[in-house]
Amino acid sequence: MPEKKPLELVRMVESGEIDIPELQREFVWSDEQVKDLAESIYKGYPMGLLTLYKLPRDLEEQTKASYWVLDGQQRLLSLTLMLNGSVRLKGGEEKKLWVWFNPKEENFRCTEPLRKLGEGWVNLSDILKMKDENLVKYIEGKTVEEREKINLLWLRFRGYNVLFHELAENLDLDMLGDIFVRSNFAGTRVKGSDVYSTMVAIAAPGMVKDLRAFVDELKSSLGWDIDYGILIRTFIAFLTKGRVKLASRVLDQASILKENLASAKKNNIMQDLLKITESGVKESIKILMDSSELAIIYPTYYYFPTQNVLVTMAYYLANKGLSQKDKRGLLAWFILASQFGRYSSATETRLNEDLSIIQEGGDHKALISKLEERTGNLKVRLKEAISIGLVYLLPLYGILKMNKAKDMLTQNEITTTDLTIHHIFPESILSGSEFEGLINDVGNLTLLTMGTNNRLRSERPSNYLPRIPLEIRKAHLIPENPELWKTENYKQFLEERKKLIIDAVDNFWKEFILQTE
Repeated sequence: MPEKKPLELVRMVESGEIDIPELQREFVWSDEQVKDLAESIYKGYPMGLLTLYKLPRDLEEQTKASYWVLDGQQRLLSLTLMLNGSVRLKGGEEKKLWVWFNPKEENFRCTEPLRKLGEGWVNLSDILKMKDENLVKYIEGKTVEEREKINLLWLRFRGYNVLFHELAENLDLDMLGDIFVRSNFAGTRVKGSDVYSTMVAIAAPGMVKDLRAFVDELKSSLGWDIDYGILIRTFIAFLTKGRVKLASRVLDQASILKENLASAKKNNIMQDLLKITESGVKESIKILMDSSELAIIYPTYYYFPTQNVLVTMAYYLANKGLSQKDKRGLLAWFILASQFGRYSSATETRLNEDLSIIQEGGDHKALISKLEERTGNLKVRLKEAISIGLVYLLPLYGILKMNKAKDMLTQNEITTTDLTIHHIFPESILSGSEFEGLINDVGNLTLLTMGTNNRLRSERPSNYLPRIPLEIRKAHLIPENPELWKTENYKQFLEERKKLIIDAVDNFWKEFILQTE
């Protein structure tokens, strides 16, 4: 079986002779795993078989590489880290790591670059780059034991043999995809998007690269950091007319997907599917960002708990279009699906259910009804939660936006750009009092900019609320009776404000959900 030395493999990776194909996932090994690999090589243990694919001439001309690594990416990149202290990852990102060796204790450690471990530790990268004469000079002045171990380190890494299996260049591409899926995913629980990405990369070289570039564009143009797997799922939804989970078993998924991709390729619609995927996701994000509606500008987990909603929204837009009424209904579904964990488990099964509803002509009300099948009456659940003081930030934000709530001091409409929870009755006043256990009751919370919260956080509501314009107080659902703004009446304040929030839930349902009935 052919073999290569670690330094030769690293040189081939650096020169691009060995390439990491699009179908590979990201580098995921931890620093501890890199350290363990260094220890294995030092002890002469086998590091496992690499699988390389010799590219045929047409692919070699496209990629400028001679080999694709199908199995062993993590080990190859770890070897590059050991030798260079850094490695270039997908998207141009650079991972930096230094591996150190202690010749007295014969152990390894990993640190960030420029962080030295003190006397006794040597940098593995420095040692491996030395020629014989440089190594001799380097170990002069060290103890006999240290010289022996450092020399052994150099010899072990320089002389280590890495076995690899080379797949022939005349291998059929479909067979190549099958080998990759089996060697990387068989027997393991993986996301469907991993398999999908693999098969798309095989069927349409360059498309995965285009999707990854679109991820970068969304981040630079809109400020949204979208997971690449969301785009793959959306692409597959359009490819299969509303299915993202194609089978229960990984290999069955790959087989069915391969048939769909072959059909799309034959009908010359791959680029059309790519464009509709990118357009649908981008338009969905713009709807969420719309300053006249939710204004989710820079999303955080509180206001954008799951990115999987974008798959459904993109498919909805492409299949149904969007009137103003539909837009509000879809935003309502977004709030409820996000808040009540529509995709928190069995993600692809539930996506299939929702995409099927859209494919069959269903609207936002049908999507909400499907959510209620598992969750129960959402309006009732929201009201019950509010009545006992539970905090649901996303619905609260949606209600405040529906009320056109503005910041209490700047009087600008609230957005997620600079938003934080504001305690109407400050924590400093309630702490240690009989009301301490009710500080974080939803009746005491609203949403303001961080600057305004900092300025008002220690003031009593009886002092600052009179300075706030009436229409702004109403938009934040503040009871109008000034007697309730006094600390001794805190419990009554909570009850009155929660009634106002519950009434607002009814208005929210009427305005956002039932408006087309």
